[in-house]
Amino acid sequence: MGDPAFNGVTPVGCVVNLVRRYTRPGDLVLDPMSGSGTVLDVTTSLGRRVAAFDLVPRRRDIARADARLCPVRSGVVALVIVDSPYSDNVVYGGGDGCLGRIPCREPRFYEEMDRVAVEAHRVLRPNGVLAWVISDEYRRSTYTPTGFRMFDVLARRFRPIDTVVLVRHHDRSASPMWEHRARRFNFFLRGFKFLFIMRKEKEWNRNGETTGTRG
Repeated sequence: MGDPAFNGVTPVGCVVNLVRRYTRPGDLVLDPMSGSGTVLDVTTSLGRRVAAFDLVPRRRDIARADARLCPVRSGVVALVIVDSPYSDNVVYGGGDGCLGRIPCREPRFYEEMDRVAVEAHRVLRPNGVLAWVISDEYRRSTYTPTGFRMFDVLARRFRPIDTVVLVRHHDRSASPMWEHRARRFNFFLRGFKFLFIMRKEKEWNRNGETTGTRG
């Protein structure tokens, strides 16, 4: 499922649980930041339809598209799964349009991620679910609570259902080198990510303005 060697691969077990819990066979799932295709593979194997996009597709079954301008009709998706960059610490490619080139310490990072959230809200059907995976950052002796800030961004448009902590097994931060650095420079190793699960309740347009409510 996907490519385990891909930097930042989405946990398979996480995707399986999300798809089984929040969709039925034949439902449409959207992954606007597909990476190595884990969500695509899992969703297909479980009998759901999937729309998979990436700014730099790594497979033929992943189409090229910007998550801030998703080429999917409004109100047709049951579940959106986003495993987004959480800063500029990983090189993804994609040129200047890549969200992974924006530091999470800058307000622009959250402004651009909010544009992704607006599109997710637009394509979701009433009571559809958004699942967003993200991590905090500790870099150059500075801690940035990226996850908490993104939660606030998402909660403006979605109703929170749950928050899950995903433990990153076989993470490189568990290496002796990082353990030595953590002791020397007095910081904690971060072997986890946040999974925010939220539900669509209101209608918004691309500018983030309310256009009414649905049941």
